[in-house]
Amino acid sequence: MLKVHFLVILFITYLFAGFPEVLQDINGNTINLKELTTQKTVAVITMKAPDCPVCQKQLLRIMRNFDQLSVCNVTFLVLAPGPIDKLQEAKELTKFPFPFIVDYDLQIARSFDLVINESQILPSIMILNDKLEVEWVQRGRNSLYFGDPDLMKRLKCEGWI
Repeated sequence: MLKVHFLVILFITYLFAGFPEVLQDINGNTINLKELTTQKTVAVITMKAPDCPVCQKQLLRIMRNFDQLSVCNVTFLVLAPGPIDKLQEAKELTKFPFPFIVDYDLQIARSFDLVINESQILPSIMILNDKLEVEWVQRGRNSLYFGDPDLMKRLKCEGWI
C-alpha cells in the first residue's frame, strides 16, 4: 500500500510539477530558482521551439532595451523544448545573456497548460513569485505583437518601447 501511495504522489508531482526549486541551464549551471525569486522579479520567456524566429526576435527586443528594463530589478529565464544544441544556437544567435532551460518532455509547460504539441510550447511571458507560482502570464506572441507593453505595465517600467 505504501508503494502505491508513493507512486500516486510521484505521478501527481509529475503532472503538476510547475517550476522546481533548482534548475540546470543548458551550460550545466545550477539555478536556485527559489532563492532567485526572493532577490529579483523572475520573468520566464517561453519559446515555441529553439528555431522560432518570432521568439528569437522577442529576446532581441528585450536585449535592445535592457538598460531601461534593468531598473525594474528583473531577471529572465528562457524556457524551451530541446534539443540542447539547437537551444545553444538560439542563445548564441540572440546573445541573450540569461539562462536557457530545456523543458524536457515539456513537463513545466504542461503544468501551466502551455503545450501546443509534443514538441512546441506556447510562446508566453510568465512572472514567478517566491513560491514559484505564476503570478502573471501573457500568453501568445506573433510577429505583430510581442507582449512587451503588457510586461512593462506589469513591471511598472515605462518608456522603453
